[in-house]
Amino acid sequence: MKNSLITITALAFVVALVSYAMVISNGTIRTVEFLSIFSTGALAGVLLTQIFALLKNKQQNVTRGSQDK
Repeated sequence: MKNSLITITALAFVVALVSYAMVISNGTIRTVEFLSIFSTGALAGVLLTQIFALLKNKQQNVTRGSQDK
């Protein structure tokens, strides 16, 4: 379940990056560009949080497994 959530977030992040790349204009930031930048940053933060939580859980499971022996 956790991996599918990370996959969905990663796909949304890629879509946000691609949409921003298509919106880039002459250097002034319009509202649409600001929202695109904001959503890309928010998705990057969510994705990193999910990845770190997954890695932390894996590390705890490895540590617990070695203590059981």
